[in-house]
Amino acid sequence: MKTTSLLILSFLTVLCGWALLFSNPAQAGVDLVISGLDQPVRLVAPDGDPRLFVVQRNGLIRVFDQSGAEQDTLLDIRPQTTTGSERGLLGLAFPSDHTSTGRFYINFTDLQGDTRVARYQLLNGDPDRADPASEEILLTVDQPFSNHNGGHIEFGPDGMLYVGLGDGGSGGDPQNRAQNDQDLLGKMLRLDVSPATGYAIPADNPFIGQGPRDEIWAKGLRNPWCFSFDGTTGDLYIADVGQEIHEEINVQKSTSNGGENYGWRLMEGSACYNPATDCDDGSLTLPISSYRHGGQPYRCSISGGYVYRGSNLPSLAGQYFYADYCSNQIWSLTWTNGIATPAVDRTAEFTPDGGYGSIAAFGQDGLGELYILDLTRGRAFRLVSSGSDVPETRRRPYLNQNFPNPFNPRTEIVYSVYGGESPVSLRIYDLAGRLVRQLVDGVSPAGDHHTHWDGADDAGQRVVSGLYLYQLVSGETVTSRKMTLLE
Repeated sequence: MKTTSLLILSFLTVLCGWALLFSNPAQAGVDLVISGLDQPVRLVAPDGDPRLFVVQRNGLIRVFDQSGAEQDTLLDIRPQTTTGSERGLLGLAFPSDHTSTGRFYINFTDLQGDTRVARYQLLNGDPDRADPASEEILLTVDQPFSNHNGGHIEFGPDGMLYVGLGDGGSGGDPQNRAQNDQDLLGKMLRLDVSPATGYAIPADNPFIGQGPRDEIWAKGLRNPWCFSFDGTTGDLYIADVGQEIHEEINVQKSTSNGGENYGWRLMEGSACYNPATDCDDGSLTLPISSYRHGGQPYRCSISGGYVYRGSNLPSLAGQYFYADYCSNQIWSLTWTNGIATPAVDRTAEFTPDGGYGSIAAFGQDGLGELYILDLTRGRAFRLVSSGSDVPETRRRPYLNQNFPNPFNPRTEIVYSVYGGESPVSLRIYDLAGRLVRQLVDGVSPAGDHHTHWDGADDAGQRVVSGLYLYQLVSGETVTSRKMTLLE
């Protein structure tokens, strides 16, 4: 009886998921936010931060505000990276303590063609620029071929850094690296990067004291180009690029202890690959969803995304978005109680006039909104709605870039508060972290607010020219930007 009740509950849950998928949500589309990019492959931000950090494959990380206005260059490693084939600067991740530590992490291909995971520090408290001299190489992995580097990195809800590595390239994993427990290629790694230097092996990694490498969290991956954690459930979604026929999506529950084998090269999708028959002895973890190559337009390579948990499109909350690099088709699905709903084609909703060149990846900003990255045309689009279904209480405070900037003698600052009145603090600091001026300290009603700074400190004395930071604190949201005072 208990089993029957659980089955009925699971079935009803899936039916509800289908009903949501096929209901008529508010009008949706995309807005062009950034253009003029050079092969964008990632768009990320620290949690709660409205800035957009765009990773270009050529070795640049550029910083933009929500309107798409460029603020600065976080990092330039173009002299250190090679970009042929599937190489380049491929990953960027911010830890939860980024605001206090200034640390962030990248994954790139060095001049020898090998994968490197590195840690950097912000420059003298400047939130938009890294100190190039702070580079610390944490991990180097030899790459035998120029393709299947993986390259994506993410911090999990457990605070650990997850590193996705492809099988090393060529075709068909000729050296069977994805199933070789002594090789980091074809694996998902899990690292503790909290030490002051280097990294530690998390004590609960699945293979400690056994034959496999201690860094390994899961294996059997061909090229996990994009993976992500559901911000609500903590489940890990892995889009694994296929070989000849199948593209697949794997999900690891948040309660997993790791150690899953996702099948490559034994299997491609849910079909045997090498060997051609009797490939699964029951120990493999099969994908929750897959699709085949071919069709019109031609499908060839999955570009994974995220489970939507933003505010612009609440009717799509809980749906995992992904696309195909060749056909530029966009889909979403939900995964509940171990069952995936049928994929819904979202291409018409989220394709701009003129279409895409090639969808390389999805991005997610610090407010939970999703973006589509057009690699060949160098653009970033934000998923948006008409606004009619956006609950006001789900929107977050926002700090605009001051104008003019640079300035002398006066500049205007606009900030926004949503969802009712809120305590607000707006302060100006010098680069040493010293408080220069308190502009706002009190309760602000919902809406847009204007204030200004005349270049004087709290004592009314004119300060020296240079770079200053201004910081908005509203509720649990802390946002900082920089401004330049001229002589």
